[in-house]
Amino acid sequence: MLSIVVAVVCGLTGLLALYYTLRDLSADLILLAGALLSALVWVLLGVVLTLRDLGGGAPPERVTLYGYLLTAVVMTVGGGWMGLFERSRWGSLVVAVGALVPIVLLMRLHQIWPGGFA
Repeated sequence: MLSIVVAVVCGLTGLLALYYTLRDLSADLILLAGALLSALVWVLLGVVLTLRDLGGGAPPERVTLYGYLLTAVVMTVGGGWMGLFERSRWGSLVVAVGALVPIVLLMRLHQIWPGGFA
């Protein structure tokens, strides 16, 4: 359930950022809040999966799991950071990439660790 929320939040943020890019708009507080929310739901997913791992539901490949989680958080935060400082449409495009690429990581995590998600 939580992974669906992560995918929806990241997808909506990515679509909004693509809209901003196509309309030649720089990232504003609404788009940056979407990037922040995307990062927060990734952190929440990471906390839930870490607690599940500590509770005995060990994933087959811990390094891959935590590497993907860290990469997704860094990408969403980095995209928001670039959107904040790049005051052109390209900043919005970076936010879009930072929101949409982690969705691919989420799908890949489901392949690596089936049945292990909240």
